[in-house]
Amino acid sequence: MKAYKRILIIKMSSLGDVIHALPTLYAIRKNWPDAHITWAVHEQFSQVLPGKPWIDEIIYIDKKKLTSLPYLWQLRKELHRRKFDMCLDLQCLAKSALVAWLSGAKEHYGYWELREGSGLINKALVGPHKMGHVIERYLDTVRALGGTVDRVEFPLRRDPKEADAVNTMLQMHGMPKGMPYIVVAPGARWAVKEWPSENYGLLCKRWAEKGMYTVLVGSSAEKAKAMSIRDIAGTTYCIDMTGKTTLQGLIELIAGASMYVSADTGPLHIANALKVPLIALFGPTSPQRTGPYGGAHVHCLISPTSKATPEHPLVDDPECMKQITVDDVWSLYEEVSNHGIKP
Repeated sequence: MKAYKRILIIKMSSLGDVIHALPTLYAIRKNWPDAHITWAVHEQFSQVLPGKPWIDEIIYIDKKKLTSLPYLWQLRKELHRRKFDMCLDLQCLAKSALVAWLSGAKEHYGYWELREGSGLINKALVGPHKMGHVIERYLDTVRALGGTVDRVEFPLRRDPKEADAVNTMLQMHGMPKGMPYIVVAPGARWAVKEWPSENYGLLCKRWAEKGMYTVLVGSSAEKAKAMSIRDIAGTTYCIDMTGKTTLQGLIELIAGASMYVSADTGPLHIANALKVPLIALFGPTSPQRTGPYGGAHVHCLISPTSKATPEHPLVDDPECMKQITVDDVWSLYEEVSNHGIKP
């Protein structure tokens, strides 16, 4: 194993993908404890990244300027002066390969799936999990470099001040201090992955009848979904927090939850990283490839009509998620609750 001193990790987007790369960061720090580690990321996803001792420096990459020659020249100078001896591209797209090339690192690596010509810059590091979960694919790069991987850990950034802020917001929405709650994220990056809003509304109504609060989260783009869910639930026990938190606030909101429920979306991976008991709804995507990974806290419910596989991880089937019923989710919730959920 080489004694790398200055390492650049490239994983710029998106939320779930950056979180999937955190166990690799953990393994790199454990195997190269004295290395100076820099992470290149789009600024909007940087709040999930931890500071020291895991990461020494974060560099923001402006996606909109990656076609600007003056910007690229300045970026090259910024990267070169850090004198990286190894660059690990965990994005493996044209944009990340460009950053890797500009880095001036002595060695350039990526995981096996080198897309969009990124193999022209990076050498693929292939391991035993080539068709396995993406987290293990990333970890295979550490193994291929001679490092050891003995556990999967997510060194996620935490912020006690944000935790206090979100708790105050919940109380302002009528939730008594210290009450348990369930976080629900109704949106998804692609509409085909979403579970119907009507179903979420009926589920929240059932929880309210049991005296359980639910908190709806997501960006401001999910506001209409949240309003529809609240109308169907017809209860003050369903609180809309969409568009009202920072990314760090969202992390702390999920961290305080008794349970988390959603389809395949970014906040799901926050819940998984925090080991919050979760119910994940899958249909057109494959949980074996990109789902919540590891631990007794993970409970996946897969549509009976799902055709997604690790080899074909995204199937465009707009009817797929509709095949998961409210009763299906409720039954799994009761099963998980009977085994005890976080108070």
